[in-house]
Amino acid sequence: MRYEQLTPSEAMVEYCEWLLSQQTQTSVGKFFKIVEEGNEKHEWYMAFYPLRTLMLAGKLLNKPEYLEAAMPYFDIYVDEQLPNGAFTSNYRNKKGCDLTHEEFVYQMRHGRLNLADNGSNCQALVQAAQFCGNPERRQRYLDAVKKWFDNWTLIFSLSNGAYGNGFWSGHKATSPYSMAANVCSAFSAYTLATGDKEYIEYAENFIMFLCDHWLEDGRPIRFNSYPIESDGVIDDFARMFYLLEAMCWTHLGTEKAEVKSRIEERIRQWLLSEQGMFRQWHPSHSFFNCRHGANRYSHVPEGMYSTKLEVRVMWELAKANGILHCFSYILNNMFTDPEITSRYEKGIRFLSHPLKARSTGICCEPEESYGAFAVQATGFAGISLAEAIKPGSAFSLSL
Repeated sequence: MRYEQLTPSEAMVEYCEWLLSQQTQTSVGKFFKIVEEGNEKHEWYMAFYPLRTLMLAGKLLNKPEYLEAAMPYFDIYVDEQLPNGAFTSNYRNKKGCDLTHEEFVYQMRHGRLNLADNGSNCQALVQAAQFCGNPERRQRYLDAVKKWFDNWTLIFSLSNGAYGNGFWSGHKATSPYSMAANVCSAFSAYTLATGDKEYIEYAENFIMFLCDHWLEDGRPIRFNSYPIESDGVIDDFARMFYLLEAMCWTHLGTEKAEVKSRIEERIRQWLLSEQGMFRQWHPSHSFFNCRHGANRYSHVPEGMYSTKLEVRVMWELAKANGILHCFSYILNNMFTDPEITSRYEKGIRFLSHPLKARSTGICCEPEESYGAFAVQATGFAGISLAEAIKPGSAFSLSL
């Protein structure tokens, strides 16, 4: 690993080579250790951000080996789709068509078949369909996503436009769940890939519901379902990533001016208002300040809680690496602002310097506590670097 200031392209190559080195040979091919063991501790979505980085790098940097390395994961994920269209968030190492009736019933009663994680997975699956270069594989991926939408996701749609979070270890989350906004990214990507406008309407309705539930100080409300329905304030960078990305994808996919303007209004407020995102990111820092004790908000409305109190520091840092790709989208498609531009440019320089970037978990030793989310942190960073290499690429379906 080179410990010097690199260009985004150079850093992307360094990080992709490291990602490939984290694969181990198994009976079904090369797998990241975070999914290869095939038990409930290993979640697919933790691998899908590194896979997005490999795909983007493969296309942007003319490195077909990166794209080829990613595709087998998508094949196995689609193989594991259950007969009713649901996906389990965890890698099972068994095809859905091979499940016994008893095994299928077990998943319905105890499994992890949530919308939030699989929404981000299906967004990546749509991109993989567009990038793979194989018509049969493309159709197979898109068919799997549509089956998940029609047969599973819509079961959890609510009359107010929001979504619950499906099933999680026997917990059936049927009240609004903010982090299920990942389905909006998948809905939008699917509409952009296929032209089927039914699905962008679902994304619009969900995002508009979330935009209607915002605090005056600039922070979005987090609707939670675990262990019971509750309202919080989204002020940790991990959850910020999911909602911000979903808003950007919906903005990209919608043709409705009122939806675009509403998203832009809320994002401007969220980033720049008195207690918005930048107010807890000290201007002297080249990147996000995620120290829990240093940047908790002083005020949380009565009856609510701060999401800052429930997220692990290194997981928050890992996801913070991906927020910059949303800043790029905002600057190029919504509005410009000197503070957003400055923080974006500083952040990209930070992510392009491997020694500095290790402080957020990038390319750390996964067996060490500081590298607990190293593969994921590197994947999130790669999406941001892709935007720096070619603006719009992280949201593209036709590189």
